[in-house]
Amino acid sequence: MSPYARVVALLATLTMIFWPVASVSAFGPARSASAEETAAAPSPSVTRPILQETFTLSGSIGSGVSRVVRLQRYHDGDWQAVQRQVVATSGRYSFTVVQSSWRTRWRVLAPGIDDRGQDWPERVTEPRTLFGQPQAVTTSMPRSVRAGSAVRITLFAAPARPGRVLTLQRDSGRGWAKVADLTSDATGHATYAFRTRDVGKTRFRTVVREHHGAPAFAGPTAAVYAIGNRPVGVMAWRGDSLNYPENTLDAFRSAVRQRADFIEMDFQPTADGEWVLLHDDDFRRTTDVETRFPDRRTASPREFTLAEVQSLDAGSWMAPQFRGVRVPTIEETFDAIETAERLHGHRVRLVVELKGESAAEMGALYRKVVSLRPGWVSRTGHDDKAIFMSFEASHFDFPGAERTGMEKVAVKDEPDPADVHDGAFAQVHIHTRLLDAALVDRYRRQGAEVGTWPAVGTASVLRAAVAGVDYVTTDDVASARKALLQR
Repeated sequence: MSPYARVVALLATLTMIFWPVASVSAFGPARSASAEETAAAPSPSVTRPILQETFTLSGSIGSGVSRVVRLQRYHDGDWQAVQRQVVATSGRYSFTVVQSSWRTRWRVLAPGIDDRGQDWPERVTEPRTLFGQPQAVTTSMPRSVRAGSAVRITLFAAPARPGRVLTLQRDSGRGWAKVADLTSDATGHATYAFRTRDVGKTRFRTVVREHHGAPAFAGPTAAVYAIGNRPVGVMAWRGDSLNYPENTLDAFRSAVRQRADFIEMDFQPTADGEWVLLHDDDFRRTTDVETRFPDRRTASPREFTLAEVQSLDAGSWMAPQFRGVRVPTIEETFDAIETAERLHGHRVRLVVELKGESAAEMGALYRKVVSLRPGWVSRTGHDDKAIFMSFEASHFDFPGAERTGMEKVAVKDEPDPADVHDGAFAQVHIHTRLLDAALVDRYRRQGAEVGTWPAVGTASVLRAAVAGVDYVTTDDVASARKALLQR
């Protein structure tokens, strides 16, 4: 082939390669009016719209020519046009829509047109599915503060809408009243510092205002308890019984470790004159007695020897890891508590409750405690390490009781407006269902410190504190101390 022929062939090849580009550049797009081209799905101005919220869908149908575009929504198995607008040659569009259901599917369609002899085919975007989001509103704060101090309150509304107005309301017992209007930030949060004054409970809630069609919405309530400066003691109910089997050595050790002020414990005698820890009238709830002694499953501990009692499993009822825990004796209990006190450098007082049948049993229990730990009780009956409790006032009337100086604790689980103690009891323990500030004050005027039981859960502990009690009896020592602002 001659050099000239080779040049002609090369030019022909290059023409074949670049001819489509040249034709587009020179003469515009060679498109068929029946062809359908797709563009990116429309972009919402909010990622997860709230039901009834107004927002925008925007994007581009493709540049080239000004034409009509239609916003379509998928409904009942078909695409239905809901809005139309004319877009410029940029192809940019923006539609304002409302999230009217939990799930909506949108797309934008540009029908094909003939503009000055040039065919512009139909274009349609990919669909965009949006899921409606329910509103959530919270009001957060510490559960407790000292009366007179400030509490930091955090308001939060989701989904986040910067600039939305959040109204903080409070209720101190006379209905809801506005505290402040706040503006949420980009994360949906706002904060407010509220200064408490008197001892008591104050409820708060957040109301989000209507926003771009999204309706106003009130969140759940939260409460802060302003407690006084007088310390409230924590009494471990049968030991640290939320975390360990009740009335066991582990429960008592944990109560000391968690720095309880008192440990409440229940004693009953055995058939051979020993004393063991047990609250109920029989062993069924807290041991495997029904398996080991089925014929005596409902029997009192007074019908078992110490050896039989200590053959029972007193831990598996609570959790497998406590399998094999035994019912402790009074001697084991006192030894374990003293060892824990030395280990943790913390002194605890004991509330020794008789789950018994007579004054004679109370006398026997008192003498047993004195024989084991003479220094734990005194004839003056003031700040003794061991004090004694019973539901029956008559149980304290054993022979010689008046000369012991024993500190006595009364228990009240029924209302008794005429009840007067006149200093006969060191403490009066009131059931939480009876608790109110007036009753606490009445017993205190009679010379008794006042406790309450069972203060289970932080709210119950704090209700007792604002009622003015001296002690709360609880199954969770660590949480109670935290709620009561104890170090």
